[in-house]
Amino acid sequence: MRPLAGIRVVEAASYISGPFAGLILADLGADVTKVEPPRGDPYRRFGPQDDDGGVIFRASNRNKRSLTIDLTTDAGVAELQTLLDGADVLITNWRPGVAEGFGLEADSVRDRWPRLVWARVSGYGQSGPMAALPAFDSLMQARVGFADSIGDEPALVPTYVADKVTAAFVAQSALAALVQRAATGRGCVVDIAMLDAFAYFDTPDLFAGHQEPGRTDDRVLRMLRAPRAIQTADGWLVMAPTTGQQVKRAIVAVGLEDRLAELRSQPDAIAVSERFFELVAPRIGERTTAEWTAIFAEADVPASPVMTKAQHVDDEQVTHNAIYRTVADPTFGSVRRTRHPALFDGEPVETDDLPCPAISARADDSATT
Repeated sequence: MRPLAGIRVVEAASYISGPFAGLILADLGADVTKVEPPRGDPYRRFGPQDDDGGVIFRASNRNKRSLTIDLTTDAGVAELQTLLDGADVLITNWRPGVAEGFGLEADSVRDRWPRLVWARVSGYGQSGPMAALPAFDSLMQARVGFADSIGDEPALVPTYVADKVTAAFVAQSALAALVQRAATGRGCVVDIAMLDAFAYFDTPDLFAGHQEPGRTDDRVLRMLRAPRAIQTADGWLVMAPTTGQQVKRAIVAVGLEDRLAELRSQPDAIAVSERFFELVAPRIGERTTAEWTAIFAEADVPASPVMTKAQHVDDEQVTHNAIYRTVADPTFGSVRRTRHPALFDGEPVETDDLPCPAISARADDSATT
């Protein structure tokens, strides 16, 4: 099964928001050519490095071919235009105004490549008071109110969550535009701002307390903060009893059935949740993570051990789902890959499993690098 077989994507993007979108489309079977400046995507030089370059870069740029193009030259712009002649999707994440310097205005793109879907990723939008400012993941976490909801003091989630969420919406929007093209015969310019995407992602939390203008309700934030990792005798556990029956079964499982009346006397469901975790935390510390995991599974109480990345990879359900697989790699011999999460008629997507490309001067050279 290869849902996007025959779809050709040109990805002229750097860092995460654009390239991860390209990876998603590649993992769905599209043919993705990554266009890089002469020195390569700057993300190649970002973060931890080994003899083969940036380890973070490789994770988002497998399954693609690479073509080095100097877009500051007329010849480079002409080469990009030739690529677009045969493309279905173009992904860029330049700041507003940069594309115009390469001769790519929205109207001219629509005229010259009427079937092309151009996904333009920006930080704050193509216009507005902040459109020209630099934008990165941490800034989005701050600006959407996400960082303010983590704890008592503002904090950042230690992952590029806004970048990855934006990338998922870029891929989704590009596919929606392709569906529209099938009906109308025309592509379109799709604009996705990181600010907009992350705000949409946060909507279930945000609007639960701020849907009515001028009104702030902190009950949802209290509800979200109530669950927490609880220390066991040898590690950590997360519990998520949601229904009244699950709370009751959890209380009974930890031997605190005599406190059920106290929980029932709480003024609302949020207070019940807060008091529940206060009561069970000392008991959880009396047994090992494995013991509690088994006890809660038997009682049908939602719970999970807090795993390290290494433990996650070896987890029995992860292994059963075949989320990861080992493939040949010309540089490392073999590497672990993550499949696209969707199964089509029960089968994973087939792809070419291309390694992360080296910086190449020709698109057809990189297939073997």
